[in-house]
Amino acid sequence: MRIYLLFLLGFISSCAKTIVPAKIAEKSVYVDHFPTIKSGLTTLDFSISYDSLFALSQLRAGSMLYQNSSGASSIDFPIDVRLLGPIQLQAIQKDHISLSLPVRMVAKPELAGISAGTVSGDLAMKVQLKWNLASINSLQVKEVAYDYQWIQKPSVKVMGFPVNVSGVVDQLMNQKKAMILAQMQEQLNNSIKSTVMKPFALQTFIPESSTGYQIVPAVSSALDLRDISFDQTSVKGQLRFSGGLKVVTGLNKAIPTFIPIKDLPGVVKPILPFQFQLTGSELMDLLKSTNASLKGAGSFTFLKEGFGFQLAEFKGKSSLLTLGFDLVIYPDNSIGIQVRETQLQGLSFPASLFKGRIQKKLQSQAAAFRFQSKQILNRLPSSITLAKNGRVRFQKIYFDSSSVLFEGAFEGNWSLAK
Repeated sequence: MRIYLLFLLGFISSCAKTIVPAKIAEKSVYVDHFPTIKSGLTTLDFSISYDSLFALSQLRAGSMLYQNSSGASSIDFPIDVRLLGPIQLQAIQKDHISLSLPVRMVAKPELAGISAGTVSGDLAMKVQLKWNLASINSLQVKEVAYDYQWIQKPSVKVMGFPVNVSGVVDQLMNQKKAMILAQMQEQLNNSIKSTVMKPFALQTFIPESSTGYQIVPAVSSALDLRDISFDQTSVKGQLRFSGGLKVVTGLNKAIPTFIPIKDLPGVVKPILPFQFQLTGSELMDLLKSTNASLKGAGSFTFLKEGFGFQLAEFKGKSSLLTLGFDLVIYPDNSIGIQVRETQLQGLSFPASLFKGRIQKKLQSQAAAFRFQSKQILNRLPSSITLAKNGRVRFQKIYFDSSSVLFEGAFEGNWSLAK
C-alpha cells in the first residue's frame, strides 16, 4: 500500500502546473553606490481653514502676544499682553483680513519716575492687516489698523481698592496710536522675514510606523509659495516644490531638514521623484508585520547575483528554506518577485513527501505577488490627494551589499484641504 501511496504522490507532483515567467519591464540591479535623487517640479494647491491654521500656530489661551519688559519707542513702560481665548479671523478682501482677539493687558506705567502701580484689564481687540501676497519672497504686511473695546476696564489698586483708569489708558493709547501701528507693522514684517523667509523646515509627511520614517530632500530642493488669498473660511494658495524626496527608515529621531525659498517657474507636467530605502532587517520586519503566520527566524542577503532569503523552522524545527530571487517591475507598473531557485532542507515527515509540491507552491505564490502603486496613495493622510489623472510610477530597483532602493516618481498635481 505504501508503494502505491508514494507513486500517487509522485504522479500528483509531476502533474503540477508549470509556472511561466511573466514579462518584466525592469529587473533589480546591483550597484556599489546608490544614484542621487533626481529633481522634478511639482505643485500643491492648498486650502487651510483658519481653525487649522491657528491650531498649527499653537496660539491658545495664555499665549504671549506682546511683551515689553524694558520699554520701547512707542510704549516706554513694561507691558504684557496675552491671549484670553481663540482668535477669530474674517476675510475682508483676498489680501485683507480682520482678527478678533480677546486679550489681557498687564502694565506698570510710571509717572514722573514714580511707579503708578500695576494696571490690568481685559479687552476685545480687532486688528486689520492688509498684505502684499504676490509671492512668498514679497510677502509682507502693507497696512495695519486696530480698534478695541474693554471687556473688563483697567484698574489700579489704591490703598487696596481698585480704581478705574480706563480714561487714562485710552488717552495714552490714542496719543501713541501712530507709533504703536508703525511698531506693530515693523515687528510683523521682521517676524515674517525671520520665519517664512528662512529655509522651510521639512517634517514628516507620511504616518509614523513602528520603525519610523525620515524624509531627506534632494540637495538642490527649493520651495515657492504663490497665489495666496483669504476667503471667508480659509487661506488658499499654491506651493511649488523643486527637487525629490528620499524616504529612509530607522529608530533615530528625525532631524528637521531645511529647504531654501526660491522663485520657481510654473509647472507644465508636475513630477515628484522619490527613493525609498530598506535594509535587510527592515525588510524582514516588514515581512513579519504583513504575515502573522511567519514564525521562524529569517534573514535577507544581498549578493551581486541577486537577493537571498533564509527562513529557519519553515516546516518543523530542523527545516530550512532558502530562496534566491529578483525584485522586478512589471509592465502594469507593479512590483513583484521572480524566484530563481528554492532549497528545502531538514523537512520532517510527512512534509518531506511533498517537497517538490511545496517548492512549486512557493514559486506560484511568489509569481502571484504584486505590489500595486495605489497602495502608496492609500497610506497618505486623507487631507492630501493626488489629481485624478495622477499616478505613482516605479522606475528602477537598485540594491547594494546591505539594502534595497526603490526609485520612482509621483506624476500629477497635489491638493491639500485641511
